[in-house]
Amino acid sequence: MKLKLKISILALIIYTNLSATVITVNNTLTGAGQFTQIDPAITSAAAGDTIYVSGSASAYNNCTITKSITLLGPGTFSSKQNSFPASIGEITFSSNVSNVTIAGFKITNSIYVSKFTVSLNSNINNVTIRNNSFPAGAFGLYFNALSNSSNFLISGNILGSVDFSMNPNPNVSNITLENNIINGYINSLVCNNSLISNNVFYNNSNAFNATITNATIQNNIFYNAHPSNFTSGCTFLNNLTYSTSLTYPTLSGTGNIDNVNPLFINVGTTGGYVATYDFRLQNSSPGHNAGNDGKDLGIYGGSAFVALSGETYNMPVVRQMTITNTNVSQNGNLNVNVRSTKSR
Repeated sequence: MKLKLKISILALIIYTNLSATVITVNNTLTGAGQFTQIDPAITSAAAGDTIYVSGSASAYNNCTITKSITLLGPGTFSSKQNSFPASIGEITFSSNVSNVTIAGFKITNSIYVSKFTVSLNSNINNVTIRNNSFPAGAFGLYFNALSNSSNFLISGNILGSVDFSMNPNPNVSNITLENNIINGYINSLVCNNSLISNNVFYNNSNAFNATITNATIQNNIFYNAHPSNFTSGCTFLNNLTYSTSLTYPTLSGTGNIDNVNPLFINVGTTGGYVATYDFRLQNSSPGHNAGNDGKDLGIYGGSAFVALSGETYNMPVVRQMTITNTNVSQNGNLNVNVRSTKSR
């Protein structure tokens, strides 16, 4: 009873600023969520509801997005007393779903907006995939054979060794990839009005692995990742390229900085993402204020708020909770000390 009260207080603090009805999911043995898995929570949700999934040492079952919902996890690298992420193998979409946000999860396999070998989805619109972590060994984010769909924002994710594949039909439009760390590559981006902005591509032989057509590619940093292989008809604006062993071809377009060290504060020259890496720019970096918007190149420029912890922007996070009197008489008071801050 005391533990359930503790978690209820935690939930109350976290959800104070969320406007939609909140449904809680917690698969721990002593958890106090309304559901232990995500799919039943989606079934019970109404359009516009928020489903908050607690961190856990155990992965959650795969789930399918069938409604207009916001699906929130606690982040993968959150600094707090309960620092477990909400891990899940696959998140799959159904057709005819719009207004969906997925944020703060550790995705160990893939997010399938459309899965070529299972279902050819259509009529999916207004989707945000933000602040998720795809660790090494995950497969990626797929939009294969999607049709009649538009308005996708992929922002603030950590994509480690991931096949970031988007090969929709031409009647798919408005895909924006911004402020992501991409240790893998983007594969087959063919759509109308695609924008690749303020990402860091690093330590992969190619940033693009198959046909990338007619995209606007701006304010990115290509670090040990070839910036232009497999591109066609793309516009390159204010990007920076650098390799520790090669000389990349000069980019077409304007404002690009070719073959110059971006001077990250701390990033390894080989291998995948490490949580202790710091992708901010040193004071002497040529990427400072070098974007076509007058802001920094890479993930700390542009308009997006970057929280590599995976925490949701502007949402209170309980960092520590302590019960000061563990024995409470009937009708007595339970004293709890709570330290909470907003996302980092």
